[in-house]
Amino acid sequence: MQFGASIIGFCYRSYRLSLPHAALVALWALISPWQLGSTAAAAPPTLQVTSLHGLLGVHHSALSRFLAAHMADAGLADWRFEPATGDSPAADRVEWSFKLNPYAGGGVRNVGPPSMNERRLGVRRPVTIEARLYINGEYQTLVEAQALVQGGPDDPDLAAAVAAATKDLLGPKGAFRTIESVRLLTQGSR
Repeated sequence: MQFGASIIGFCYRSYRLSLPHAALVALWALISPWQLGSTAAAAPPTLQVTSLHGLLGVHHSALSRFLAAHMADAGLADWRFEPATGDSPAADRVEWSFKLNPYAGGGVRNVGPPSMNERRLGVRRPVTIEARLYINGEYQTLVEAQALVQGGPDDPDLAAAVAAATKDLLGPKGAFRTIESVRLLTQGSR
């Protein structure tokens, strides 16, 4: 009997809350349902995706669809991506640009587009990829990446580079989260 009484006493003491802890639990109970309801009802922000400078082998309008689809491949539940429509830029958007880097595919350095033989043989070209983020029409940050791509709408290397750049831009440890953290810290210290 003595053993059972000590277990009950132990359990009773382990769940006893002090007044400050009870106040925290009560505050959490009041705030938590409101936060859960507001976050569940709010849809993730949608970013319009556009390309300023195209990429060889992909038509400009098809490139926006390609980019939006492969940005979604990054698996970021906090964001949605749609290809941009219309001529005026959206307030919330990601602008992509691609620049072919000099290609040294042999003894001659070539800066121009790949020849038909290079395309048929599957030669990959070095490109610089830039993704600029705008929120409420204001520039936020830029991510730059280097990749070897073949070009064209079915290029898995280009798709992987877009997904990786999207994570670097918008992911939990991405450039946008970093600048948001810095902004919150500087606003809190004022």
